[in-house]
Amino acid sequence: MTGPRRSQLRTLFAAYLNQDFVDDYGSPSKAVGAYCRTASDEHRMTTAQEVHEILRTADGEDGARQAVAALALEYHPEAEGWQMRDWLAELERFLRDPDGPTRLDWPHEETDTSR
Repeated sequence: MTGPRRSQLRTLFAAYLNQDFVDDYGSPSKAVGAYCRTASDEHRMTTAQEVHEILRTADGEDGARQAVAALALEYHPEAEGWQMRDWLAELERFLRDPDGPTRLDWPHEETDTSR
C-alpha cells in the first residue's frame, strides 16, 4: 500500500492523533470521531480499508507498529495496554461505524460517540 492509498490514514494520524490530540480532543475516540465527522464517507471508508490492509499484511505486532510509525502515528495505544493489532482492529471498526460505541479509550469505559 503506497502513495495516495495511505494518505487518508496519514491524515487521520497526523491531523487528529498527533502529539496534541489530548489537548485538542481529550481522548482517542473524540479525535477519531472528529475525523469521522469532517471526512467524507468515501474518505472514512478508504481510511478503514487502509487499516484493514495493515492488519492483513503486517507481520505481527512489530509489523503493525512499524506500519503505523511510518504513517506518523504519535499516539501510543500500547501505553494504554493495547496490542497494536487489537487497537487497529477497533479503529477499523469505529471508522466503519462511527455512530456506534467504541473501546478506543480502553482501558477506560466504552465511549458513546453519539453526536
